[in-house]
Amino acid sequence: MLFETYAKLLSDFPKGCDQLFGERLSPDGALWLSVDGDAYPSLLFRARRDDPRSDIELRSVSAWFSRDCSIETAEGRSASGVYTVIRLNENDPDIVRILLRLLEETFPETRAPYANKDIAAQILELANLFKQIAGSDTDIIGLWGELHILSQAPNTTHAVRCWCAHKMAKYDFVARGFVLEAKTTLRSRRKHGFSLDQLRPSKAFAVYVASLALVELNSGQTAAELMDHICSNIAEDELRISFLRQCLLKGGQDIYRSTLKLDVFPDGTSLAIFDAASLPVPQVGDGDPIENVRFDLDLTGLPCLSSGEVATILSFGDS
Repeated sequence: MLFETYAKLLSDFPKGCDQLFGERLSPDGALWLSVDGDAYPSLLFRARRDDPRSDIELRSVSAWFSRDCSIETAEGRSASGVYTVIRLNENDPDIVRILLRLLEETFPETRAPYANKDIAAQILELANLFKQIAGSDTDIIGLWGELHILSQAPNTTHAVRCWCAHKMAKYDFVARGFVLEAKTTLRSRRKHGFSLDQLRPSKAFAVYVASLALVELNSGQTAAELMDHICSNIAEDELRISFLRQCLLKGGQDIYRSTLKLDVFPDGTSLAIFDAASLPVPQVGDGDPIENVRFDLDLTGLPCLSSGEVATILSFGDS
């Protein structure tokens, strides 16, 4: 991963080096990762001198097109050429880790070389994502629960496709014929907040509620560890980057900084799934001028689906 290469470059950075210090990411030298004396990382793409574009200067990232560059290597050699440089304007290790992960998925080495126009388009898209991540309200515990549900699906790729892309979506998962809302708690009781419209929708589809009771353990996993594990099981490039972006929007820029380690209980009772049609809700008449009804519901002890029914739900309609 790029972050491990970045950490190694920082460790090996030569004393007195006044230029980029880097490592080839592709055997032909078409793609490099480098750092400077301020620990800012840069991704360099071999470029054509006759393909100039206006540079991009943003808060989180800069893109300099078709520049003459010289890169010092660990072997004491210097590589020179024309490169397009994507420079991250961050040196906080946890934030750098996020940004490099996004760059790694956006610009896989197997697809090199990249044209300047394609790099520019991707950088603007990533910059917008960085802005959203920096300003997002985070819910690490809720994200952990949704990731755990994804990890329990027999077909990870299909389950990720069913995961709603917007963090403010009405439901967390939408499959053929049903939706699933995930709720996660560290409390002893399964008390969760709902809207009436969630549990009693006007449309004709089944609604299920997944209630996940977790415990904080030193031997557990962080949300970032779960994210990386699931990401490694997604073979499709476009779906993998979409999944990663969604995790970062929900977990925020501190996702790798969070040390909260969670796990399920060993007796297999942590995950319970309920048919929303069987759950009690406030009664509002059709003609009543009442809207946006929200309430807390304690699911502890209420009838839930059998293990076989749970397995069917977690397949998300994949036959």
